[in-house]
Amino acid sequence: MLTYDQIDRDELIARATEYLQNYELQYQLSQKHPGTIGSPDSDGMPKGSKIDNPAESSIVDHISSQQYCDCIEQAIDNLRPEMKKLLYNKYINIDKRNNIPEWDKIGISKAAYYQDIKEAKYWFGITCSLVSIPLK
Repeated sequence: MLTYDQIDRDELIARATEYLQNYELQYQLSQKHPGTIGSPDSDGMPKGSKIDNPAESSIVDHISSQQYCDCIEQAIDNLRPEMKKLLYNKYINIDKRNNIPEWDKIGISKAAYYQDIKEAKYWFGITCSLVSIPLK
């Protein structure tokens, strides 16, 4: 049975941060139209074999990006409301036009914000199935 004292907390937070930072790219990729798979040519002439199917690869990548985003969002949704709000504001609902610091938006000090976001990332790492839990 895994216990809290066996988990490498700093490494887990680093891994969780990496997955959260990758969310925006995966979201953008999931929004691209994946294309379609065409029917094979049937003119009777032999064709050279292709190593891969670019249309198929595009569709698989699209589905993978959607699943990645769904997994991240579900893990965040499973957190306590205050942690959920912190992670959604920082990684999911990004407003790049707004230059107001995150801690000012929610009305806490900068130090408290960084402590809270670190704690939220820790619990995100525990709940997200994508993040492997490192042991000491």
